[in-house]
Amino acid sequence: MFFPACFAALTTSQPVLAGGFLNQIQSAGAASVSTAGQTAIAEDATTVYYNAAGMTQLKRAEITFTAPVIFLSSRFQNSGTTAGLGDPARGSNGDKDQNFPIPSLFATLPLSDRITVGLGIFVPFGQANTYPDNWVGRYQLQKISLKTVDIDPAIAYRLTDNLSVGGGLDIQYAHIVRNNALDLGAFCIATAGPVPCSGLGLSPQGADGRQRVTAANWGFGFNVGLLYTLGEDTQIGLNYRSAVRHNFSGTAVYQVPAAATPLTAGGLFQNTALHSPMTLPDVIAAGISHKVNDRLTLLADLDWTGWHRLGQFHLDFANPAQPDQTLLLNWSDTIRFALGGIYNLTDRIALRAGISWDQTPTSNTYRSAELPDADEIMGSAGFSYRLNDHFSTIISYSYGSYEAAPVNLSLFGAGTLAGTFRRSSNALALQLRMEL
Repeated sequence: MFFPACFAALTTSQPVLAGGFLNQIQSAGAASVSTAGQTAIAEDATTVYYNAAGMTQLKRAEITFTAPVIFLSSRFQNSGTTAGLGDPARGSNGDKDQNFPIPSLFATLPLSDRITVGLGIFVPFGQANTYPDNWVGRYQLQKISLKTVDIDPAIAYRLTDNLSVGGGLDIQYAHIVRNNALDLGAFCIATAGPVPCSGLGLSPQGADGRQRVTAANWGFGFNVGLLYTLGEDTQIGLNYRSAVRHNFSGTAVYQVPAAATPLTAGGLFQNTALHSPMTLPDVIAAGISHKVNDRLTLLADLDWTGWHRLGQFHLDFANPAQPDQTLLLNWSDTIRFALGGIYNLTDRIALRAGISWDQTPTSNTYRSAELPDADEIMGSAGFSYRLNDHFSTIISYSYGSYEAAPVNLSLFGAGTLAGTFRRSSNALALQLRMEL
């Protein structure tokens, strides 16, 4: 019966390939090296996201479009999940396989030898999970999906031959949907006793209702970066993306079976407006790109994400009869480290590979079905091919392996979700680049 909106933000419902629900994969080029060195290398227009200062490295106007698809596999091993009255929860284990597209579009335009402008439309955060309606954890969650789009106009300026700076404005739209079942049979017994509930035909796990929450908001942030060139072969980049505060407003809609209608007489479980504040974290990224020789370039990145901003989430209902809800998160700041390389096989073909380690912000104490996250290791590979002077493409594949994620979370009226999540992901991406 909780609404942790902080577990999502995407243009299309999808899981994320980084700790928490941060999406660092904005292109097939970045995916193919597990995002290593993206703060420093400035290969194409996607540098609008990774480091706006890198736009000064692009000599021609260009457009880059990426169409990735993520395939997420999730398995849940139940270890004694209970319903609202502490009785064993009945239902399936909630195993699921899902796939999600994550498109992005970037463009840059040099205005002079020193000034370049750009625009990005992309997915900065996100998480989505859909479980079977009858799974054992349905009273805590059946579905969560938040769709966001970030529109990022940016500008870069070359201060010297070695140093460039850049920045942009993050205009961010977020929309969330969350469903969970309501054990109205258990609620009736807890509030009125077994005799009147039996007369109504209500029994625990036998008269499920549903709460559906939808909310949306526009938020604003900024990003700044710098790029420094050491000699002819090494570039160092630093980028900061600010936190974005959202003040969600929306509605809660309830489905109550006919037999349980008397439970709404006091005003409970009736459609109502709602409000909820939530802040998406800031991100600091530092990277290096080093050209070993004409064929080999080595890459590295270290990122920090300020997940401490998500200490708790509060849902405020306009209906005074409907108690407000608070979910304690206690998330911690995280780091992500990536190493990779690019090998130019020919003038047209380059081989790419990378590996990353991504820390989870949550813990065994506060992990939930919304985001059964754990530390992740990702391995990636791909290749780029230049068709001619104007068109090139990159194809990438990534595999993410998550540590086992135990959960033992009790929520008032929704029982205790007890068990272990095991997840893995596969991702394919196609990137098209057109230089004008």
